[in-house]
Amino acid sequence: MPSPFSSLPQAHPEPIFAVAAEANAAGPDAINGTIGIYMDEEGKPFLFTSVKQAMQEIADELTEQSYGYPPILGLPEFREVVTDLLFPKHDVITATMGTCGGTGALSNNLQLIKRMQENCMMILPVPAWANHRPLLEAAGMNVKEVPYFDEGKPAIAEIITALEEHKGSCSMMLQAGCHNPSGLDLTHDQWKELIPHFQESECIVLLDFAYQGFGDEPDADASPLHLLAENKIPLLIAWSGAKNHSIYSERPGLACAVVPDEETKEQVEMHYSNLTRGNYSASPIFGQRIVALVQQKHQKQWLRDLEEARLMLRKKRENLQTLLPEKFQIPLSGNGMFALLPLAKNQIDELKKDHNVFLTGDGRINIGGIPLKRIEELAEKILSVQKG
Repeated sequence: MPSPFSSLPQAHPEPIFAVAAEANAAGPDAINGTIGIYMDEEGKPFLFTSVKQAMQEIADELTEQSYGYPPILGLPEFREVVTDLLFPKHDVITATMGTCGGTGALSNNLQLIKRMQENCMMILPVPAWANHRPLLEAAGMNVKEVPYFDEGKPAIAEIITALEEHKGSCSMMLQAGCHNPSGLDLTHDQWKELIPHFQESECIVLLDFAYQGFGDEPDADASPLHLLAENKIPLLIAWSGAKNHSIYSERPGLACAVVPDEETKEQVEMHYSNLTRGNYSASPIFGQRIVALVQQKHQKQWLRDLEEARLMLRKKRENLQTLLPEKFQIPLSGNGMFALLPLAKNQIDELKKDHNVFLTGDGRINIGGIPLKRIEELAEKILSVQKG
C-alpha cells in the first residue's frame, strides 16, 4: 500500500537558504552575500550595545518571571513602543498585535485583507522580497505583478496603471524603505504622486517595514507611513524588530492597522486575535521584552548603534562603487543591506564555483554580511568574471 505522502507534489529547497547552506559549507574563506543579516568584521551576527544592555537586565530576572501563556496580542509595552517608533508625535489610532517576526505580521495582515476583500487583486511590484509571492499564494490572493523598475530606477507608472485597472477591488504590497532585494526606494515625491491614485482606487496598502533605521533616522524612514496615514489611505503595516535590534533568532514583529476610531480598533484587534489563534496562537515574547526595554531605557544608545550600522553600510557601498565600473553605480546607490548586482547567471555561477563568492540567483547581495576588510577582494572577484 503506497504511503499517502507519495501523493505530495515535488518540493524544492528555498533558494536563498539553499545557497546560504552552500556558503556555510564552503567555510570561513567564502564570501557569503546571501542571508540578510548584519554581520561584524568576523562574519558573525552583530549584537548592538543597546541590546546587550537590555539583555543583561532581563537576564537577572529570568528565573523569577512567569512562564505562563503570553497575551495573545503580545506584550502591551512592546506594542506601545513600536507604535511610537512608527508614528511619533502623529495623531493616529492603530490596532496592533505582536507577531512571530515581520513574516508573521505580513501573513496575519494578508489574512485580514482577505476578510475585508475576499476577491481582491493584490498588486505586487517586482522584483520583491523572495518570500512575498509565497506568502500571497498561501493567503489565497489573486496576484498581479507589475514592474518596479524603469531603466534601472524605481518607477510608479505601471503601479498607477494597475491601480486604475482594479478600482474598488485591489490591495497593494509595497516596501517602506531599504528595498529588498535592490536597496532602491521610491522617493518622497513618488509616494506623494501615488496618494490620489490610492484614494481613487480605494486601495488597501500593506507596507512591509522590515528595516526601520537602516536607511535614515527611524522617524525619517517612517515618512511613507506618515504620508499615507495623513491622507487617510487604508493602511496595514508589517514591522520587524529582528534587524534593527539585531535579534534575528527572537523574531519580534508587529502587525499594525491604521484605523478611523476606537470601535474599529477593537474590532480589528479581535480579528488579529482570531487569526493568530488559528495559526500559531500567541507569539513568543522574549524578543518583545528586549525591544520594549531597549526603547524604554536605552533608546539613545540604540540610535547610536543604528547610526554606526548605517555609516558602515554606506561606506561599503561607496567602496564598491569606487572599485567597480559604471553599470554598478546605480544598483549600489541605494539604502540598507541589499543591492542587485548586474551580473548574468553564468557570472554568478562562476563567482561561486571559481571564486568562493556566494550570491542569490538574481544577483542580490547582502552588503551588510560582507566584512569591510573583504570589500576590495569582493570587487576584484566581480571584475574577474566581468572580463570573462
